[in-house]
Amino acid sequence: MTTLTGFGKPAVRSEIVHETPTAVEANESHYIRRAQQGDMEAFDWLIARHRDRALRLAFQILRQHSDAEDLVQEAFLRAFAQIRSFRLDCTFYTWLYRIVVRLSINRMKSPDWQRSVQNELIDINSIPSHSQPAPSENRMLVEKLLSRLSPPLRLTLILREMEGLEYEEIASTLNIPVGTVRSRLSAARAQFQSLWLQIQEETQNV
Repeated sequence: MTTLTGFGKPAVRSEIVHETPTAVEANESHYIRRAQQGDMEAFDWLIARHRDRALRLAFQILRQHSDAEDLVQEAFLRAFAQIRSFRLDCTFYTWLYRIVVRLSINRMKSPDWQRSVQNELIDINSIPSHSQPAPSENRMLVEKLLSRLSPPLRLTLILREMEGLEYEEIASTLNIPVGTVRSRLSAARAQFQSLWLQIQEETQNV
């Protein structure tokens, strides 16, 4: 597979410090237009700016670090190949996360991925019990409980609660009706709350 030069490099800071949102968008648009003209250094700037966030999203969906790394590499390759078709009617990250989500959905259909996830399903009884878990432990617990949700429910919940998307944006990204987004979110929240309460009850009984 072709490797983009931005991968494997240390993350670089934006060239402009203390940018306002408008300045950030204008600065990013400048690099997008340069990338559309074939400027690889400009695309490397976009990779450095968005790679970590894209990796977090991919990992939250796939629950596998190696899969997330491979998928984000593929997402940036596709973005680079399609950059001339990007019309700047949304932010680069909005365009990129849609690519990440589509690739993630395809990856989750793979029998190999399903087997690997099944082998790593979290046993709730294996989670250490503490009366007052530290914030880092809470984050780990949230991630573990998310892994218990089915992929469609987990993906919808992540896009809403972690990416902050509106219902209409989630529907457009997943190509499902808004009503389905609402029903998936309701089911995901109910299942997550049930798992969370189960942990709390087990903790109090220790």
